[in-house]
Amino acid sequence: MAMLNFLVPTDGSDLSLDAVRHVIRLSQEGLALQVTLAHVREPVHLYEVVLAPDVEVLENASQAAAEHALVPAAELLTAAGLSFTQEIALGDAASELPEMALECGCDAIVISTGGAGLLSNGRIGRVADAVLHHAEVPVTVVRRLEGEGAQGD
Repeated sequence: MAMLNFLVPTDGSDLSLDAVRHVIRLSQEGLALQVTLAHVREPVHLYEVVLAPDVEVLENASQAAAEHALVPAAELLTAAGLSFTQEIALGDAASELPEMALECGCDAIVISTGGAGLLSNGRIGRVADAVLHHAEVPVTVVRRLEGEGAQGD
């Protein structure tokens, strides 16, 4: 059986880890897979440059924050014994994630309904919606089921 590669975006929030938990369940049910963990960081904004004129310091802090956002997902995958790589891109997640899936040779994208930006009415978030409509690979959108989350790990 060929091993599938899933792109799993995360912003480090517990909600975004629902997609990671879903992929772990697929693996536990016998699907041969590996994971490409993804995080897209926003570019440094002009007002940040005005407040802290050393752009290199800002870029380094932004990169460190992106790496930190991947830690919870990496810990879950490591504990589950799954193979993974990590990718960090710069830009808008809604447009970068579909492109990243192609560049990384991913067979599909597994994304949660929203991280910190989840809409309060329970609908799919802006990024997940854009990925669903623009990705050239299959997309699975994972929503939180009652009782799921950090306490259920």
